[in-house]
Amino acid sequence: MESGVEYKIGVIGRNLLVKGFDLVGIKESIIIEDDSEAESAFRRLLDNKEIGLIIINERTSAAITDRKLREIIDTSLMPLVVEVPGYKEKEVVADILRRLVLRAVGIDIYGSIG
Repeated sequence: MESGVEYKIGVIGRNLLVKGFDLVGIKESIIIEDDSEAESAFRRLLDNKEIGLIIINERTSAAITDRKLREIIDTSLMPLVVEVPGYKEKEVVADILRRLVLRAVGIDIYGSIG
């Protein structure tokens, strides 16, 4: 990451998720109506070199089956891809944090807890 460069946040997901991020000022967003749109939407955000963080709903992420795109979702640090649960999906915030720390620094924060 270059010093002094300001990156944008991109969001991919269902209407409710995207509209929520729109309310806080994130405009680089793509609403997915159908899971078949997931890969092309993800590629569009990847092609935008101004985006440093992609927030994607877990259901939409699961619809991406292309191996290269899956690798980017699972390992990329630039842009960083963060999967968030959808409105009716349940995941503990600690689990999201655990996955982010594991990917960013390679340490499982639960692995050291006795």
